[in-house]
Parts: sequence; C-alpha cells; structure tokens
Amino acid sequence: MFKIAVVLLMATAMVLGYVPRYKTEKFRVGIEYTKSLPMEGKSDRYRHRNNCDPFFVTLSTTAKKGYVITYLDVTVTVDAMGEIDFNVIRGQTGSRSMVFQIVSNHSDFLSFSYLAYGMREEEYRKISNVIIIGMPNHAWRTTINYTFLSSIVLYSVISFLKI
Repeated sequence: MFKIAVVLLMATAMVLGYVPRYKTEKFRVGIEYTKSLPMEGKSDRYRHRNNCDPFFVTLSTTAKKGYVITYLDVTVTVDAMGEIDFNVIRGQTGSRSMVFQIVSNHSDFLSFSYLAYGMREEEYRKISNVIIIGMPNHAWRTTINYTFLSSIVLYSVISFLKI
C-alpha cells in the first residue's frame, strides 16, 4: 500500500512540476465583421541554428478579386524562453493585400499560422462610410469650472497666509 502511495505521489509531482516548453502568442489586426469570410491562410515551421540572432519571417497575403481584407489572425509559437514580435509592414484593413513580419529571438524554431478574412469591397465601403456624429464640445464649461476651482484654491492660499 505504501509503494502505491509513493508511486502515485511521484506521478502527481511529475505532472504538476511540468514546465511548459513552448510559448504561443496570438495577434489580431483589424475588426471582425459578421460577413467576413476566410480568404487565405498558411502555416509553416522554421528552424534556425543560431538562436541568439533574431529570425525574421516576412509574409504577404492578398484577398480574392473583388474582396478586401477585414482582419488577420496570426498565431506564433516559439520556445518557452523565446521572444516574439509582430509588425504590419504594408497594408491595412480595407486593402487588397497586407505584408506582415514575425520576428523571433532566443528560440531554435518559429512556428506560425495565419488566416486572412475579407468581405466584398462594396459591403466594406458601406460599413466604412458610416457617418459618426461627434459629441458636442462643451469647452466653455470646462473653462468656467477651471476658473472657479482656481479662484477657490487662490482664496484658500491667501486666507491661509493671513493667519
């Protein structure tokens, strides 16, 4: 009975003491719309020998004809001690193509997957041309409040100095 308890305790310690070997980060660029459809995706894994130097992967994605990219989902995995940097180099939401770069540092490998979502260009124009009415500007109220508060503080300082 004692041997079973020791083995069970050792197995529990091994499971709870497990150190994660990988670090995964997810990046999303753009806004998810209800009518977005998957356009293009890719996944790959790169291995490099010198893990002290940064490793750059530059990728480009394009939308189908008549469509624009609304958002981009990117998932990157490196070693547990690795660092990940994600940059959009060219393009933006609403354009037909995007170029982005993934940089890993202090890692032996870089594994990534991405999926670009898009929608019809006409529908995107309708959504992006929505007129937003701004809030009214009440700057004069702020000025009056500031003047009132500063006069109270000034009066308090003068009355304090007279005592």
